[in-house]
Amino acid sequence: MNKASQKILFCYIFFLCAHIGLVWFLKYFPTQDGPSHIYNIGILHDLLNGGKEWGNYFTYKLHAVPNLGFNLLAYPMLHFFPPLVAEKLFVSMYIVLMGCSVPLLLHVFNKPSMPLSFFVFPVMFNFTLLMGFYSYVVTIPLFLIAFSLCWKNYNHSRIFKFVFLNITGLIIFYFHLIPFVLFLISLIVITIVRSTDSKERIVELVKLLATISPIILNLIFYLIHSPKNPFPEISYLLSVSRYIRLLSDLFSFSAVNFSPWQMFAASPVMFLYLLFTYSSVKDIYKRNRQNKAVPDSEKFLLFLSSALILIYLFAPFRFGGGSFFNQRFPWVIFLIILPLFKIPEGTFWKRFGSKIIVGAVSFFFVFNAVTLWQQSSKVEKFLSGLHAELPKGAFIMTYKAIKPERPKVDILLHAASYYGIFKKCVNIGNYETGLYYFPVKFKDTIPNFPSESQISYAPETIDWLDYPSIQYLLGWEIDKNNMENLSKFFHIIWEGGHSSIWQRNSIYRLSDK
Repeated sequence: MNKASQKILFCYIFFLCAHIGLVWFLKYFPTQDGPSHIYNIGILHDLLNGGKEWGNYFTYKLHAVPNLGFNLLAYPMLHFFPPLVAEKLFVSMYIVLMGCSVPLLLHVFNKPSMPLSFFVFPVMFNFTLLMGFYSYVVTIPLFLIAFSLCWKNYNHSRIFKFVFLNITGLIIFYFHLIPFVLFLISLIVITIVRSTDSKERIVELVKLLATISPIILNLIFYLIHSPKNPFPEISYLLSVSRYIRLLSDLFSFSAVNFSPWQMFAASPVMFLYLLFTYSSVKDIYKRNRQNKAVPDSEKFLLFLSSALILIYLFAPFRFGGGSFFNQRFPWVIFLIILPLFKIPEGTFWKRFGSKIIVGAVSFFFVFNAVTLWQQSSKVEKFLSGLHAELPKGAFIMTYKAIKPERPKVDILLHAASYYGIFKKCVNIGNYETGLYYFPVKFKDTIPNFPSESQISYAPETIDWLDYPSIQYLLGWEIDKNNMENLSKFFHIIWEGGHSSIWQRNSIYRLSDK
């Protein structure tokens, strides 16, 4: 390895450490669903060890569902670390996996790992991570590693492939369902590309189906026994605005989540993204004109990325019992096409290409770090009421107006779970308790509460007389009209900046209804 290669490798490791360092520097890593995840594994840990803290309010149901990535990795950490530390260790583990999977992907598909591996950093803190889709994001690097090794070991013995594909498939399946489906698609595309004619393709696909029959049967068994979901609404697929949003997310690789200014920070990376894509397409076209065969590795990546783009554009928003289905794809597609990137030829790019890539990534990282620090500070301000006296086991909920201009990722939506973690309160907006994919559930003895959707998105419509068990409200940016309405049933016991805590009045007038 020459000095130039050593320098860029050192720079890559430095960036990897910088992203991990940022996670630990922020007091709260700002995600939308993350607080709920760490709250619930803390509850589960208590319930499995006697239920001294949460036994009066929650129960659990352990079952094998394809959404266990976060629980399998983070839950064991609770034996040694508090929940927030376990969360940061988990995110650090995800960053390391991403940092290893992309160089492997490039190497397997015949591209130098550096400097193209630096493109992993702009998508490291992508939309799905900041939404708190922890099981999904940690499974993506496993998927990248898996299909890279499947391509590399395609000519291995059938016994080897039987063992490797089924063990790998089961791990990915139970970590998260969507990457598992992507894994199956990649196996089909590999088989098609590696076959020479239609007859061989049919034979090889039948052999593939037989080889992976255990994980296929496991998928069928799950689909039969899982809750039946209504047929997704598809009329909006004709909406032009929908495709504008999807294309915007695709070309910004899921990097713009809090502020339009993030598009400005991402623009140098977007420019290189488009330039290298154009250079790659031009090179393929040139080789085609010269009757040079396109390598199977490039065909595979082209077919796989094309299939994912079609799924991304035409799949419904809600699919298979989950939401934000489409928004999970842009950054994954971006990574899959990385080995197709071609840095333009010429003295300028040979001399400055690596420096330009590192500079664009550095610019984005600095800007993104400031944005994440601002969001973490917002969470900290919301939690400044932790100094107030809240009794253990109190039923709490967030009262926050949903503004039309709200960001894509709302880091306060489930932040009441932090109060649950630190004050041992019961967050009645705990959406996970109503979903099949999570183990913690409310006990049947818990009083009736408003729906999680009403709590999260329309708290001003709640009739407080119908829910006398709601004892405390965690207020954020409550305007004058809402204050007047709430004061009929609650009074402020703590206030600071945009944040406030409201306690239920012991006596309220029925005539106010």
